[in-house]
Amino acid sequence: MNFQTDSLATHLQEWLNSGVDEEIFYLNVQSLSGTLPYEYLLYSPKISRRNDGRLRDRDLKKYQHIELGGWWCSGVDPLNNYVSMMWGCFKPDHPRRDRQKIHKFIKYEHPYREETRAFFLLVPNRIWVKVSNRSGIPITESDLQHPGGFWYWVWKNNVPVTIVEGVKKAGALLTAGYAAIAIPGVNAGYRTPHDEYGNAIGKPSLIPDLKHFATQGRQVNICFDQDNKPETVQRVRTAISRMGRLLVNEGCSLRVIDLPLGAEKGVDDFIVAKGQPAFDALYNTAVALELWEIKLFTLLTYPPAMSATGYAYALNQRFLGQLLVPQGEKLIILKAPKGTGKTEWLATEVAKAHDQERRVLIITHRIQLGEALCNRFGVNYVTEVRTNETGTLLGYGVCVDSLHQESQARFNPNDWANDVIIIDECDQVFWHLLNSGTEVQKRRVSVLKNLKQLVQNVLCSSQGKIYLSSADVSDTDVKYVLSLAGEYRVNPFVIVNNYRHVAGNCYNYSGSNPKNLIAALDKAIAKIGHHLLCCSAQKAKSKWGTQALEERFRRKYPELRILRIDSESVADPSHAAFGCIAHLNEILTQYDLVIASPSLETGVSIDIRGHFDGVWGIFQGVQPVNSVRQMLARVRETVDRHIWVREWGMSVVGNGSTSIGGLLRSQHVATQANIVLLSAADNDDYSYVDQNFQPESLQTWGKRGSVINVEMRRYRESVLAGLVEDGYTIIDASDVDDDESEAVIESVKAASVELYAAECQAIASSDELSGVELKKLQDKRAKTKTERHQQRKAELSRRYEVDVTPELVEKDDDGWYPQLRMHYYLTLGWEFLTKHDAKLTTCTVSHPRGQKSRVTFNSTFIALFDNCF
Repeated sequence: MNFQTDSLATHLQEWLNSGVDEEIFYLNVQSLSGTLPYEYLLYSPKISRRNDGRLRDRDLKKYQHIELGGWWCSGVDPLNNYVSMMWGCFKPDHPRRDRQKIHKFIKYEHPYREETRAFFLLVPNRIWVKVSNRSGIPITESDLQHPGGFWYWVWKNNVPVTIVEGVKKAGALLTAGYAAIAIPGVNAGYRTPHDEYGNAIGKPSLIPDLKHFATQGRQVNICFDQDNKPETVQRVRTAISRMGRLLVNEGCSLRVIDLPLGAEKGVDDFIVAKGQPAFDALYNTAVALELWEIKLFTLLTYPPAMSATGYAYALNQRFLGQLLVPQGEKLIILKAPKGTGKTEWLATEVAKAHDQERRVLIITHRIQLGEALCNRFGVNYVTEVRTNETGTLLGYGVCVDSLHQESQARFNPNDWANDVIIIDECDQVFWHLLNSGTEVQKRRVSVLKNLKQLVQNVLCSSQGKIYLSSADVSDTDVKYVLSLAGEYRVNPFVIVNNYRHVAGNCYNYSGSNPKNLIAALDKAIAKIGHHLLCCSAQKAKSKWGTQALEERFRRKYPELRILRIDSESVADPSHAAFGCIAHLNEILTQYDLVIASPSLETGVSIDIRGHFDGVWGIFQGVQPVNSVRQMLARVRETVDRHIWVREWGMSVVGNGSTSIGGLLRSQHVATQANIVLLSAADNDDYSYVDQNFQPESLQTWGKRGSVINVEMRRYRESVLAGLVEDGYTIIDASDVDDDESEAVIESVKAASVELYAAECQAIASSDELSGVELKKLQDKRAKTKTERHQQRKAELSRRYEVDVTPELVEKDDDGWYPQLRMHYYLTLGWEFLTKHDAKLTTCTVSHPRGQKSRVTFNSTFIALFDNCF
């Protein structure tokens, strides 16, 4: 009796140490010893027994440790009128060793040869009231009288539930006022049918207990233990994804609660150590399943480097300062927040390379960014190498689009070996390479081959180095470079700055359009301040683009000094913004309102102090979420941000799938369709097209594309969550007067309509150009507005072979030409399809006997299926 009492007290203390209410313990837990545990664990009719009904010796020997005592917990059975559940778990005081992992002990025993169930613990009424208050769902008298009690009330009223691993964790969350269901392991929430050999023969399905609670519209949270072992992390992630998707398929709203890495592995330990408010904060910021699933592709899990003297390259400082990288390191990864001095540190690394007489190749995704970096690093941009006396002696900067022989760079990867490669904003560079529809699309195969050869040449050389730098560099980027390296294995040297500065307030404007934001900006301008307005669009036709808004503000405030910065203005020699990117800090102080497109997205640091009173942003769902965050961070000073973000994004990658598999399958289908159409043109070679070109590039495209598609589906939510990570305090902006906001709509619309009509007329009225003049203008980078209009008219004239009118310009802007071309080739022009060869791309084909040859795809098919990706 004393033994039993002492055991019960020990077991109670164990539960109390996990933050579980004492009454929950007494309602659900028993202390067992002697032969009694056998009745709880070995009752299954599936257990082989002797003829006299006695357990076989091997099972008695296997379970003899349970006679030394332990605690048993079960709960109620929602599938059997909420009576006490026979199935449960037993935690022996003296656990047995795991035969497969002899250094481990089996902490919990479950009924032998019985299928896994879930735990639904009994709760006292005061805990029931606590859950009711937290969920906002009242308890009625009939609920209190119902035999099902608490869990019937949870089921009937679609009360949010949280699934945890382990019964004590469920007890801790119930104590905190959350309806928690426990399963005995991360994979125990679903079952996959297997044959007698252990092979999966069907699709996974929820266990009946969870399926019973997987009702339409119920919010289900998953909160499993955290771990830092990569194999465990991957196993848990897979389990969450599988179970989560099964719950979503039943109509549940699924969220994942991520416990932070630390000494507290489970949620019970976390609540005890950090307090219930800390868990409440985690609960309130839990993310939807699809956002959580793509999170791995945005994280950097490679550990920070350690020096020989024990110095860890895990920093937490405002500026990077001087960091010494050991001479022998080949692949250096720098992840640091925006505005912490990444460019300054890279400049010191460039200087070291030059001191050692090694060249530097700077690869970017935007020309303006490349020019600005080259100016900071003392290296010529590719357009300057022929006119500057140093030429390519020190290396040069180049856009990733130009990594091919036919570009101005005349790029040859074999020209580089013991040199330094810097890929700044590497995540955006790689995405631009893999998905952009600009010039890189025409040469993507060549560029990808050259990049792979470049990586291998540099990493296999004795002194070559590659630097990947970005605030958002992730495993996806590092693994991509490592996969390009192939057999040249290197260990990444990772530098991480975990500094998180207070970015200030960010006012979020609701509504289906940014009229309230513009009305608020009007009031701010009236107070004689200086402001930066960031926009997603720039075309005159876009009401909320840079050109239309510039026109609107000029009309409303004739005396206001306005500077428009977009891809047209910075390349127009007659415009005040021409070449301004390299001298922003000097130029911007001359203006009251600066309106910028994504040309100001990356690579510039606006360090002016005391000038800007606010940064404003209109984001219409065309930029990736990280690009929005980058754009808002260009002004380094802590001033208020004001944003309007579309609820859903407007552009998706591939078929819009939010999984890698779905995206890659869409490309496979497109390729197969391409082959079928080419085969129909009586060209047998096309049936052997090799679809396995650079699988590492396709995989990276799929990872990044799935992230973007998920974020586009939850665009506003994703942007706001990212800004919170950047240190902003999000505040819902107050609505403005209806009359003011409607006046904004009318003024913006009027400015846009008149501006666009004038542009269409100007194009139609432009001078005619000869073929030679057009080619010269197309090759010219800096163009005035008049020259752009002339070029557009000449191109339209040759495209349609009719007189160019304002109406034709408008129809072309609306996407008329691709539709006309498609209609023609699929009807009257079908017989001319294979002869239409205005633009060609080349692809390797594999023949049955192993030899390879080159084939060309018709431009119509390229338009349909976009080359490789």
